[in-house]
Amino acid sequence: KVKEYTKKFANIYGVDYCLGTSSGSGAIHTALGALGITVGDEVITSPITDMGTIIGILLQNAIPIFADLNPHTYNLDPKSIEEKISDKTKAIWVVHLAGNPADMDPIMELAKKYNLNIIEDCAQSYLSYYKGKLAGTFGDIGCFSTNDTKQISTGDGGILIINQKELFERASKFLDKNYN
Repeated sequence: KVKEYTKKFANIYGVDYCLGTSSGSGAIHTALGALGITVGDEVITSPITDMGTIIGILLQNAIPIFADLNPHTYNLDPKSIEEKISDKTKAIWVVHLAGNPADMDPIMELAKKYNLNIIEDCAQSYLSYYKGKLAGTFGDIGCFSTNDTKQISTGDGGILIINQKELFERASKFLDKNYN
């Protein structure tokens, strides 16, 4: 059933790959591991998020760096993100809060400019669109929670969506004790 579910989810989002996890926090941790985020790496994220975002970063012995938010959308302010980038920054963790996608164009420009990975937390933004494109499909990995309080509930669970085969393979291995 999980394979059937993830295949349907990938089709809805128009992505090549989708993985099911034990929780949204598990999806977050898997995304960070698949991207090679490790000891001392910095991940810029939102100060308004579920604790699972922060725990995933800490489990990788990385450092969460909090950027300011736009006071009208409560999403990351791209100007503040750029001010927080250092030589230790490896990723930007975008939280699409309350069904309201972040301003992805300038965030993606920053990722390209500084060669950073983008992880999107869509736990509260299923089927939310930014300029005609689904939140979760802009960055390297989109993460979702399917716990009992989310729009789509499996009791507890999580999902990752990915378009890059190599990244999907690393995520699959990280998810399950490095089995091939």
